[in-house]
Order: sequence, then structure tokens, then C-alpha cells
Amino acid sequence: MSDSLRQLTLEMTRRGFLERFGFIGGSTLVMTAMNSWELLGGQAGPKPVLDGRPKNKKIIVLGAGVSGLTAGYELNKLGYDVKIIEARDRVGGVNWTVRKGATHTEVGPGGETQVCKFDEGMYVNGGPWRIPHWHTGVLGYCKELGVPLEIFVNEAEAAYFYYEGAEVGALASKRVRLREVKADLFGYTCELMTKAIDQSKLDLPLTAEDKDKFVQFLMSAGYLDRADHAYKKNSGRGPDDPHDFKALLHSGFGNRIRSVMDGTGQAPMFQPIGGIDNFPKGFQKKLGDKISLQTEVMSIHQAPDSVKVVVKDLKTGTKTELMADYIVSCLPLTVLSKIDVNLSPETMDAVKNTPYSPSAKMGLQMKRRFWEEDDRIFGGHLYSNLPFGEFSYPSNGYFGDKGVLLGFYGNGQMADVVNMPIKGRIEPVLMHASKVHPQIRAEYDNAYCVFWEKIPYSMGAFSGGGGGPRGANGVDRLSVLGKPDGRIFLGCAAVSGNGSWMEGAVASAWKQVKAVHERAMASS
Repeated sequence: MSDSLRQLTLEMTRRGFLERFGFIGGSTLVMTAMNSWELLGGQAGPKPVLDGRPKNKKIIVLGAGVSGLTAGYELNKLGYDVKIIEARDRVGGVNWTVRKGATHTEVGPGGETQVCKFDEGMYVNGGPWRIPHWHTGVLGYCKELGVPLEIFVNEAEAAYFYYEGAEVGALASKRVRLREVKADLFGYTCELMTKAIDQSKLDLPLTAEDKDKFVQFLMSAGYLDRADHAYKKNSGRGPDDPHDFKALLHSGFGNRIRSVMDGTGQAPMFQPIGGIDNFPKGFQKKLGDKISLQTEVMSIHQAPDSVKVVVKDLKTGTKTELMADYIVSCLPLTVLSKIDVNLSPETMDAVKNTPYSPSAKMGLQMKRRFWEEDDRIFGGHLYSNLPFGEFSYPSNGYFGDKGVLLGFYGNGQMADVVNMPIKGRIEPVLMHASKVHPQIRAEYDNAYCVFWEKIPYSMGAFSGGGGGPRGANGVDRLSVLGKPDGRIFLGCAAVSGNGSWMEGAVASAWKQVKAVHERAMASS
């Protein structure tokens, strides 16, 4: 072995090395990692099969986000007299695709108004932007509603790592391709394992034939030299020499590498063609005039046998009283908590104490798709510790003239960005991104910022129901929120405990549609 490899093997036990190997991403080479059995964790579950037709039952659904549209759509199919109330001038809620002409005014002191100046055909998804392949609830509706999909590229081999800080070591402040990190880490790892097998010091129960086959696999997987089993330069990683193994381990880059991505990152992922809002628009086409846009909920008062909702037409200022047998509120809990509504103290406490994410996004239109033309990056993300969260490349419009980068996706409160003027939020993104893409300043055209905690009728991006099964007061908020409160049923995504995904919104809607229908049928 080389001195560096010999020293590395002395510094860690063989079993510890195997554990590190699995952490880096090669677990399938050594052990059967059963994470794949947990992939169903984010699913909405089976769609409820409901029987019976109600008699003259009227239901008002509050909010035309994904949960409200799902609930209204299913209740309408069951024969209910459904009306969906939405304060915005569009459907979708946080499912918002920002295109040319889109506008909003931020709430709070000095709230600025933005108008999107993207070119025709350009867009950024301000909220949800991708659909995992096991989110069968959302994908099932895409098929049922005729929403065409395309592949969302969640990992691109040509994308860069760029980490700053002394703790990163020799690779700090350097652009390193994802393919280089994967090739070098796997290559060196396979070299170490191959040489350990050659010396019969690997504590795995392998026969001589097993070892031979394993070595053949490792040589292939790690691009090892067949003569000396050493990891050397190969065409797959790119033209330069491999990075130093210890430098790679010290950098922390390997923490982003997996043999098989689990959870929300596993390929394939999908996106509606032309923008994520084509999903809620699919519901809108089916529901038609059952949706009332630009209609704000002013109060909700329930009696033993009915519910009264007072709404305001935002175009005319006219207030109207609407009566229903039941209410399914799919309003964000941040909004519901500020409405005049006679919920029980227990439910209202759960509503008010459910935190929402201050997540934010920023779309940056570029005059030229330099990431494709200069760097050969098509989709995927920049892996960095730069202060703009996730920085991502579009999975659409390849080889076009212009494009929109997701320049900021993360906590809008980081570095107090949310309290900066709009231009002030854009400048640090351009400054830091130029460390990786020096072209970005010259190619920058315009931007649009979506900071959800400052957007009317949202006041936050999403919630998982409180960050755990019990809140600080010891109350199981998900259990409280999921129960009907008299004639009011809460159906927003937060009730599912999976509020950061549209699948959670579908799950919440299904839960409350089932509960409402069973109540209505029992009282018929």
C-alpha cells in the first residue's frame, strides 16, 4: 500500500472502516441496507373508498390550496353541494408558479410590492417544485386530471461542491464536481477493501470464490487498475487527477453521497410540465364555478345544526353570509388563528401553537444558460455551505436561450435576509454564487423573491404539525387538529404531519373527507 493508505488503515479498525464506507454511500457493497423499506413513509396511504350519497348536504371548503381542492373535488364527486372559498386570485395556495406579471405585496412594515419581469415562458416554482415517485396520491391525481409530467433532475453528476471554512481542509473554496467526489471516494474505498481481501483480513464470511467475485465487483465499481488494484485517474470522473483521499474525507463532501438516495431525493422525481401550478389548475378545470376566488373569510361561527361563514368579496368589498352543514377548513393555521372562529379552546390552542416554516425562494432569470453552456450542468443542485440554502438548476428548457435559477431556497431568516429590502436580498446571492459561477453577475437579468412568512394568506410556508408528536405543552397537536371540532373539520396539510409536501395535503384532505362523509351519512 502507499504510505497514505497504510496510515489510513492503521487509524481506523476494519469494521469501523466498513461503517464509514456505508456512511459515505457504498453500503450495498458490504451490507444490505433496508432503508428502502421506509420509502412509503411519506405516502398519503390508500384513498378512502366511500359509499352512499348524502341528502341535501352543503359543505363549504375554506382555501383552494392542494388540500382544499382535493377535499372539494372528492366531496363534489360524492354528491355534496360544495363551495370552495379562496382569498387569492388563483388556486394552489403555496403551490405557486411565478411567471411574467405575477405580483404580491409583502405584509408588515415597509412591505414592498414586486412584479415579475421574467420573459414569457420563464418561471420559478415559489413553493412545491418536485414530486417523488412514491407520492401516489399526487401522482394519481395528475393522471386522473390529465396533468402532464416530466422528469425532475434531482442530481446531476456535473454539479459542483463548494464549501468554505478552515474545517473543510485542503478542498475549501474550490469547485469540485459531484462526479469527482463520487468516483474518488468509491475508488479509494474499493482499493482499500480489495487489498484487505487480498490479505485475508476482512472479517466477512466469504469463500474463496466469493472473495474473487467481490474483488471483481470492487475493481469494476471503483475503476481500479487490474494489475495492482490501485485507484487511478479514469475518464468517468473527468480529466484531472483524483483528489487526495484524506482531503476528501476531511472536507465532509462524502456526507452528501449515498449508494441509493432514500427519502425525498430518490430518482425518479417528477414535475408538471410548464410549472407546478398546473397540478391545482387540473382541479380547477373540474370544479369550475364551485371555486370563488378573491373572497376572504371574515368569520366562522358554528351552531349545533349549522355553520355560518361571513366572506368579503375583495373586488367589491361586499360582505355575504354563507350557511353550510359542515366546514372543511384548509386554510393555513397561521391564517385560521387570526380569524373570528368559535373553535374549542383545545383546538384553538393547537392551531395557534403549530409553527410554520419561514422557508423562502428566489428565482433569478439569466440572459444565458451559462451553467449548461459553460459547465455542462443540466438540472440538479449546487452543494455548498454558502448562505443561500439550496441553489438549483432548472430541469426544463434545456438548450434554450434564457433560464431561471433557484438562487435561494432555505430559511428566509438566515443572516436576517427577510428584513432586507428586495434588492438587498438579491445582492448577497449574486455575490456568493459568483464564487462558483463567475459569469452570474454579467448574465443576471432580474429576480423575484418569495418569502412565505411575509405573503398574505400564507404567513409561513408549511408545517409538519408541530415538529413532533407533542408540543411544548405536552399536547399531541396532530391528534387534536385531526379531530372534528363540532361541525368544523381541519383539512390543511399540517394535519397530516407531512405538511412540507403536497402528498401531506392530499392525505389531510382524504382524512377529513372520510370523516365528514361518515358524519353526514350517519345523520341522514
